[in-house]
Amino acid sequence: MKDNAIYYQAVVLGGVVAALTDALPLLNLINCFCCLGIAAGGAVAVFYYQRYLPPDASMSTPLVVQLGLSAGIIGALVAFVFHYIMYQMMGNWQVEWILNTIENLDEVPPMWEDIYEELQKEEYQVFAGWAILIRSLILFPIFTVSGALITRRILQKRRPPMA
Repeated sequence: MKDNAIYYQAVVLGGVVAALTDALPLLNLINCFCCLGIAAGGAVAVFYYQRYLPPDASMSTPLVVQLGLSAGIIGALVAFVFHYIMYQMMGNWQVEWILNTIENLDEVPPMWEDIYEELQKEEYQVFAGWAILIRSLILFPIFTVSGALITRRILQKRRPPMA
């Protein structure tokens, strides 16, 4: 039986970890490795919840999946908010970074010149809110559940066998 307060704390904490690793510049580079930061959100949720279980209790697979899915959905929504805040503070920093990189190249390959011209268009200088939200609502639950299941497996191996 789950304690609701601990469950919700674990879900929110996991969601915030996943969101931060997706939305913050430079920290989001961790997601280049199979969305590792988002999966860490699921891992944090399971690890946090596990801390409050009695020593002889174990987490069921449905509970772990539920923790991961819930953390993923919360993370997707929080990431959307963080992305919007970052956009308000820094503008469309991803496009600006790509444009600056292309401008600093000594020789620009022909295909990159086309990309450069395309990125200069007005439609790429706005907040892509719906695209971010839809992408997050798809990716976050998948990877937070993966992180939750992997963490549960690791924690089970670390526990001493019951007598």
